[in-house]
Amino acid sequence: MPEESEAFDPALFAETPSPPLDPTEVFAAEAAAAPVGAHLERDHEPRFDGDTSALPPEVCWTLQELVAAPHLTDKAKKHWAIVLQYEQVLRSRLAELGLLLEVNREHRYAFTRQADDPSPHSRAILRTRTLSLAASALALHLYQQYLVAPDDPVVSTTDMIDHMFAYKRATDTDAAAFDKKIRTAIKSLDDASIIQPIRGTDRYLILPVITAILTADRVEALTDTYTAIARGDIGAATEEDDDE
Repeated sequence: MPEESEAFDPALFAETPSPPLDPTEVFAAEAAAAPVGAHLERDHEPRFDGDTSALPPEVCWTLQELVAAPHLTDKAKKHWAIVLQYEQVLRSRLAELGLLLEVNREHRYAFTRQADDPSPHSRAILRTRTLSLAASALALHLYQQYLVAPDDPVVSTTDMIDHMFAYKRATDTDAAAFDKKIRTAIKSLDDASIIQPIRGTDRYLILPVITAILTADRVEALTDTYTAIARGDIGAATEEDDDE
């Protein structure tokens, strides 16, 4: 039987003193492991004279987009990446203005909405946009189209007009005026960034934010309204004023 010294090298079990810790290395490692966007120390040039923001310029521009635009999607790659990376920071900055950030990762869009602040000192920042009955009827149709084909949510102008003609009363003989009202409804959805024209065609892309605008309760209420229109219980959808 071999001696123990031949089977094991005593050096394997020797205790070697650990090198002293360098505090600068320890804290540098902790900073590297911190969540992205957790530290916002200013390390960039000011964007303009008087700029005191601690946020990186890209975050400021995305914050502006969230306030100024109806919504943003992953098509705006730079803004979408910033939303995902600095979501909590953006939420905090928007909350200071009485706004809430809604982020839908499944459909890849984000938008802000006015918070329900009961304080009499609170001010509304966002402008409310109200769709006409005709535009709402069209939006409901597009919502259903989006659910059927979310990966290819494209609709043509002709398809939208044909669908809306189902609401035309038999006694309405002015087809040209009816067509004009439908096109006004289409434009209002475009202006509200619910649909987006595809360049060089008469087709539109149905944007995923439509799933946030038309909640289950809203869909049910609109469906009841248009069922009543189809029965003739109330006026046709395009008879209402299309101003927003």
